[in-house]
Amino acid sequence: MKTTLRIFRILFKLLLLAYVTVVNILLISAFYVLLLTIVGWVAPSFLPGLFAEYSFAHHLVYSMPFYIVLLYILYSLSPLNVWVMRMKEEYKPLDAHERARLERLLSEMGMERKLNIYRNKDARTNAVTFGFNTIGLTGGILAAASDEELKGIISHEVGHISHYDFVYQVLLFSMQSLGYRCLYGLFLIPALAFGIIGNLVIAVAPAVRFAVAGIAKLWWGIYKLLHHTIYGISRMADVNINKYAEYRCDTYAVRYGCGEGLLSFLRRLAVAETDGERPSFTEYIMSTHPSTEKRIARLEKLL
Repeated sequence: MKTTLRIFRILFKLLLLAYVTVVNILLISAFYVLLLTIVGWVAPSFLPGLFAEYSFAHHLVYSMPFYIVLLYILYSLSPLNVWVMRMKEEYKPLDAHERARLERLLSEMGMERKLNIYRNKDARTNAVTFGFNTIGLTGGILAAASDEELKGIISHEVGHISHYDFVYQVLLFSMQSLGYRCLYGLFLIPALAFGIIGNLVIAVAPAVRFAVAGIAKLWWGIYKLLHHTIYGISRMADVNINKYAEYRCDTYAVRYGCGEGLLSFLRRLAVAETDGERPSFTEYIMSTHPSTEKRIARLEKLL
């Protein structure tokens, strides 16, 4: 049964990745064709040499969207992007005391993987992974977690690294971030042209102002519908994949021998959460993490 579920989850991830790739490549290509059409209309004398068959320029022009996507993905996976994300969240190197503590804990865990661990001054209790070997810990989690709890937290994050969750999320995000910008461009450029024409028409016949405004609202209404449909499907599927990833990394911590520490930390986290505002149904459905109570119940069964 477990093997069947694992195969199903892998297929589900591949199907989501294929859906995101195909849809966004189509949007990127369509936007690029629109730009080429505008260039051909504005500067037709520029195109014959550019489109000469079998030339390098010909190949580059027709392959440009794919190169852009590939370069963006490579950048997103690069150490440069990891550094940018780390700087954005203000993660800095550990001080001497924190470094000594973490090195001792990693040694006690028998952690052979080389990890780059950073911290920021955020008072909230949180931990994240960047790239292939970088973990970010907030000041709040370093202060609140005991040594055993910190071992469980680190082993959970190492689970994300070991299963290449960062790579998967980068592939999805890279395609989507380019795709929805191109979708916006596909509607924005015609809207600008329509706006110019519409203002000229209104100047001649003011009575058609409401018709022009109605067409504009309909145009952007279609854009919003497409945007929410295309990316709503992938978003809902992605958050459920992320929830599975959290359960899987909790299991990884148990197999690493650090499940008790992680369970202890989650129990204390659950007590703290009861004092806060309960999430709404929409927030719960769209959350990338399962509820703390469900994670606790699952860990208790595993242990």
